[in-house]
Amino acid sequence: MAQISERSAKIKKGGAGKPFVKGVTGNPGGRPKRTPEELDLVAACKAKTPAALIVIENIMKNGENERNKLAAATAIIDRAYGKPTQPIAGDPDRPLQVIGTIRLVRTA
Repeated sequence: MAQISERSAKIKKGGAGKPFVKGVTGNPGGRPKRTPEELDLVAACKAKTPAALIVIENIMKNGENERNKLAAATAIIDRAYGKPTQPIAGDPDRPLQVIGTIRLVRTA
């Protein structure tokens, strides 16, 4: 049987619905820095963006079916203007209520 870590043991003691130990971050070091190889890959992808846009535009204009044309047109619009926001719909008789607040405190 595989051994469990001390943190995992604390989580199991906490019971169902409480997967994290209070006061302990799941990622204390934050997001890892990108490696030089990852940075090179991102730069190469960005360099190919104009060619990719031409391919998408070609599909939009000359695609075999309407679904592909619409998907290509949507991809172009989404990249130019961002995806549209999704409104939150609810019951007008029961409006949404804020049940808690988060306050940012800056320390020197």
